[in-house]
Amino acid sequence: MKMRYLKSIVTVAFLSMVALFVMGSCSTSKKTTTQKGEASITANAPDYKRIKKEINTKESEFYYPELLRRFQAADTTLSIEQIRHFYYGTATRPDYNPYKRAKIDALREALNKEDWEKAAKEIDKELETDPTNIRFHLYKQLIYSNLYGPNSEKTVDARYQVAVLLSAVISTGDGSSKELAFHVINVSDEYGIMEFFGFSPTMQSLVEDNGQSYDVIDLKENQYGLKSMYFNITTSIEATNKIFGF
Repeated sequence: MKMRYLKSIVTVAFLSMVALFVMGSCSTSKKTTTQKGEASITANAPDYKRIKKEINTKESEFYYPELLRRFQAADTTLSIEQIRHFYYGTATRPDYNPYKRAKIDALREALNKEDWEKAAKEIDKELETDPTNIRFHLYKQLIYSNLYGPNSEKTVDARYQVAVLLSAVISTGDGSSKELAFHVINVSDEYGIMEFFGFSPTMQSLVEDNGQSYDVIDLKENQYGLKSMYFNITTSIEATNKIFGF
């Protein structure tokens, strides 16, 4: 299976971020192999219970308000574990709602008209309430590149923010199977990841297995020969069920 090469693609795209992809040890890590004779891939599922405790401890290096501040400032000294705590910790916050509908009509209109100043205001507004949304950060990178230039400080910072969020998700697996599924905290991130890699979905299926929920997304023919991508969405399903009292 070629999905394991996705990590290499991200590394090539963000050479300056290569250190982020050197994964530290995690208490829930396990090793598995993709095909006989291939190298093993480490899957590090997020430990939400531990993450929730640490991001709410003021003395902790993972205290959420401080991680948010550093992420928004594009702090390049954030470690992979701090990035994981920031991204997955968002799903343990009281205001977490994985299926909230963003009011992005104004953003879409600005993008269609290539009104980059208006688009920048709209995307910044969305990210104030949804700071880890990978798809929105991809839009931000595009908007800033057109508004300020591809090598401007603002654009470089936006590119960095995309990279660190991707590194959090990629630290959980390679998306090639249920066992190695990418753990995401909302559906929008699934489509942000596919957009980043240039994949086009053809069909989406919800699969339940051993207490876990997965989105299995079939892909159009692509240069990597990938047929499907797996996302673990257990956390968002559980949160949604809780919201609606299921």
